Amino acid sequence: MASAIAWLDASSEEQRRMRDIIRLFSDRESRDELGLGQIRDAIADALFPGTSTLLTRARYLLFVPWAYQLAASRPNPAAAADRFERDIIRALRDSDDYAGLLGMQAGEALKTLPSAVYWSMLRHYGILADPSLSREESIAIRGRGALSDDPTATQSRRLAAWSSTLPDPPAGFPQSIPGGFTLRYEEAAWLRDRLLGFAPESLLAHLVIDRPAPESPTPWADAAALRVSGTAREWLDDARSFSALMHGAQLLYNLMLAEQYESAGYDRLSAPSERFGAALEDWQSRFEGLVDLTSWDLAALLHRVDIVRGSPINPRTRQFVTAWRDLLTDGGGQSIIEYGPAREFMAARERQHKGPQARLGNLGRLASWGGTAGAGEMTYRWSTVRGILLDIHAGLDSAPGDQDA
Repeated sequence: MASAIAWLDASSEEQRRMRDIIRLFSDRESRDELGLGQIRDAIADALFPGTSTLLTRARYLLFVPWAYQLAASRPNPAAAADRFERDIIRALRDSDDYAGLLGMQAGEALKTLPSAVYWSMLRHYGILADPSLSREESIAIRGRGALSDDPTATQSRRLAAWSSTLPDPPAGFPQSIPGGFTLRYEEAAWLRDRLLGFAPESLLAHLVIDRPAPESPTPWADAAALRVSGTAREWLDDARSFSALMHGAQLLYNLMLAEQYESAGYDRLSAPSERFGAALEDWQSRFEGLVDLTSWDLAALLHRVDIVRGSPINPRTRQFVTAWRDLLTDGGGQSIIEYGPAREFMAARERQHKGPQARLGNLGRLASWGGTAGAGEMTYRWSTVRGILLDIHAGLDSAPGDQDA
């Protein structure tokens, strides 16, 4: 991993940013080995609306609309937008702040452009004036003169693709971006106001005012996040409880993989069963202090997840998490490592969720096991969101007018 950050300067801030970026692509939270993604993602959407695990830096929320606005006035807008997004890659490489650059390795050959990654967040926060617009449609709207003949079209569609209050790009954009990802004060304040205006009751909105710590590993380990109240605090508490509950299942599953891996004679990995056994014992020693299963209302959380999703959770997923909770309650505090019903339950869940791709009992699949299969606790996009928020706070710390060309 050291070679991946060798191109960074030695400042601690840049190193922190790059560690977070690398973590996104090396231990992706979107891995869903036990079929928990529907619940995990809905909780993340409630805490941090409009976000995804693929986001890196806040200023992309301005780079994309700036590029598209410029492209809309060109003879071939679609080709111009594609070219401008690739120009941004080159310009950011030459800037003073480039950690989190999409395309650092691929360069201008990058296949998934920032617009594809950020489009959902652009829609959610009203940066894209009409959230129904696709990327192709937004390019075709050439500013405020592009009126629609469709009487059913929304007013925002008739007038412009992008928010009328969008800050102006720096001089020379996109061929030159001297400040890189560093937000100017006016840009940071504008993004802050978007988050406050379009997700006012969320933890994200709270944290755009109350700065999170740069190294906090989870939102419930962050002092600023813990100061939130109301509905957002309810979601935060439930997020912590659900993460703690299911982390035991994730660790037990990986312990069972490790044991079978070693029993099959595979030795590419060093003592994985010892590592996961210790992690599971540590989890169980802390679990009662994290979640009170007698008072925590899991059913109420799952109901609210259905509402956020706009559709019911898969019944098998609901049954899985509820049954796992019941197993822990029925186990009476005995060692989860030794608890036969929990092991049988986990093997059955993997077969149900993965079918022929299940690893347990499959020597061929075990041979390719990388040493961890979704074993990390759920943090609901925290490292991603924290980085976006810290970018905004850093911009707010600068003086109005700083970096203006």
